[in-house]
Amino acid sequence: MPLRTWVVLFLLGPLLIAGSGLSELRAQSLPQVQERERIFGFAEALFAEGDYFRAITEYKRFLFLFPADDGAEKAFFRIAESYFKAGRWAESADAFQAFLDRYPGTLLRDEAIYLKGISEKNQKKHKEALSSFELLARSVDPLYRDRAAYQQALVLMEREDWKGAIASFSRIPPDSELHRSSNIMAEGLARIDDIPRKDPKTAGILAALLPGSGHLYTERPRDALVAFLLNGAFIWAAVELYDRGDYVTGGIVTFFELGWYGGNIYSAVNSAHKYNERSKAEFLQKLIQAGGVAKVPANGPMVVYRFRF
Repeated sequence: MPLRTWVVLFLLGPLLIAGSGLSELRAQSLPQVQERERIFGFAEALFAEGDYFRAITEYKRFLFLFPADDGAEKAFFRIAESYFKAGRWAESADAFQAFLDRYPGTLLRDEAIYLKGISEKNQKKHKEALSSFELLARSVDPLYRDRAAYQQALVLMEREDWKGAIASFSRIPPDSELHRSSNIMAEGLARIDDIPRKDPKTAGILAALLPGSGHLYTERPRDALVAFLLNGAFIWAAVELYDRGDYVTGGIVTFFELGWYGGNIYSAVNSAHKYNERSKAEFLQKLIQAGGVAKVPANGPMVVYRFRF
C-alpha cells in the first residue's frame, strides 16, 4: 500500500471512529429523550386534569431518572404545587421549602414563598405564615408584595390583632388590584370597637339579683323565662316547706335550688360571651363580603377566608 494511503488512513481514522461513536451515542440518547418527554408530558397532563397525586408520582419518577435535567426545577415546583392544589397544606409547605433550599436563585422564588405562606396560614401556623409573607415585603414584584401584605393582614385578623391588620392593609398602594378591598377592610376594622357588646359581669350581677334578668339583658327572652320560672318554683316550694316545718324536704329543695341558681348565673355570663362572639362574627362576615376577600386570587384554588367561632 502506498505511503500516501497510510498517511490518509492515519489522519482520518480517529475521525471515522469518533463519528461512529457519535452516531451510536445519538442512537442511544434518542430513546432517552423520548422517555424523558413521555414521563414529563404525562405528569403535566395529570396535573392539568387535577389528578394531583398521580402527577406527583410521575414528577418524582422523572426526577429519579433525570435528576440533572433542565426540567428538574419545574418538576420540583410542580410537586409542591400539586400538594397545594390538593389542599395538603403540611406537605405543600414542606415541599415548597425543599424547593427553595434546592433552588435558592430560582425565578419562582416569590411564587414559592407566597404559596408556602398560604399553606402555613391554612394550617393556622400564624407565626410561620407571617414570616413567609414578610419575606415578600422586599420583593421587586409589586404583585407578590401586595398579595403578601394582604394575606398578612388576614392572618393578623385571625389572631384578632386589629391594629396590625389595619397597618398591613394600609401598606397596599392605590395602584394595586387589591387596594379597593384592602381599603374597605381597613376602614371596617377601624370600627370594630363600635359593635354591640354585652358585659358578662353585668349579666352575672343581674342574674344573681333576679334569676332570668341576666338572660334578658343578653337578649335571650326564652331562656330568661325558663330561668325565672324554674328558680321561682324552687324558691316558692322551699319557703312553703319551711313554713310547714318540713325542714328536711325544704333543705333538699334548697340544695337543688342553689344548683339552679348558680347555673342561672353561669349561663347568663356565658350568654354574654356568646352574644359578643356572635356580634363580632356577624360584623366580620359582613365586612368580608363587602371587601370581597373570597375573590382575592392565589395561584391554584381560590383563597377563601372564613372565621370560626
